[in-house]
Amino acid sequence: MKLLVADIGGTNARFGYQKNKEAEIGHIEFLNCIDFENIESAMSHYIAKNQLTVENFSLSIAGPCEDNLVKLTNNHWFFEKTELLRKIGCKSLLTINDFAAQGLGFTSLFKNRSNFLDEGVLKEHKLHLLKVGNFIDNSNILVTGPGTGLGVSTLILFDNILIPIQGEGGNANFSPATELEIDLLRWLLKKMNYVPTEEVLSGRGLVNIYNFLISRKNCASQFSTAEEIGHAAIKGDEISCCAAKMMIEIFATSIANNILITGSQKCVIICGGIPAKLHDLFIESNFFERLRSKGRYQEYVDKVPILLSYDENNGLKGASEAFFNPFFKTHAL
Repeated sequence: MKLLVADIGGTNARFGYQKNKEAEIGHIEFLNCIDFENIESAMSHYIAKNQLTVENFSLSIAGPCEDNLVKLTNNHWFFEKTELLRKIGCKSLLTINDFAAQGLGFTSLFKNRSNFLDEGVLKEHKLHLLKVGNFIDNSNILVTGPGTGLGVSTLILFDNILIPIQGEGGNANFSPATELEIDLLRWLLKKMNYVPTEEVLSGRGLVNIYNFLISRKNCASQFSTAEEIGHAAIKGDEISCCAAKMMIEIFATSIANNILITGSQKCVIICGGIPAKLHDLFIESNFFERLRSKGRYQEYVDKVPILLSYDENNGLKGASEAFFNPFFKTHAL
């Protein structure tokens, strides 16, 4: 098999290697996308550095990847699958959406298992139960989370096989739910013609919200990056904390909307580095109240369990699972 797996986002590219189906994913390495001209140079660097023999590729991509030409949504990389396969010289190449891969990374959590909310099971899969609930076992699963962009995917369990519904939910319209969020939308519309949800639910989204709050208070900005703002929020900086809580509450609306759209009543799994770092602010914000703000469908949304993932390598696991998943066999070159 000799499979190279990758989880490629807007900022980082994670690579790993699996010698055969039974082997653990090893040689895990994180690269900065900005340090490489294209995906081919990053892959060649990784293979040469680790002295690997690779026969197959399975790539998790942050962006649409059904066509031969693949352009990553939030960085400068693009490639043609057929050309990449020819240049690298391997047997097969599979590309799937990054949040489809995130979902497939939980294959062992759900396969032949009705006790997936057991404390020991959650710990094994690096999951935290953020919100308890009463799940519907034969329902769908929502996988979502902000990072460089906003990822959204739905999982269907059919004949004991997980099938991810791939999409670009992060690029749907931002849907404000309060007067303050309506003002945020107006502020953003002065800067861009179209405001997708990930302009407020992502790293740059946190920066946008922070700058919006700064402009309302007519004071000087102290921070310029999402990392700085997030760190300041955790330390108690007032405006940074308000920005982070506002983003988390907008995220609650996004989750609730997607539960209603996809019928995901088995559970929601939140992935991505931002939620894991801001975990305590979920409790301090109005996240749970906003989840329930769905009128007649309050109970429908409120009973869904919500899990928070801390596994940085789950996308690599999902890329590996996709390689063996019958649903994706016809997708590979």
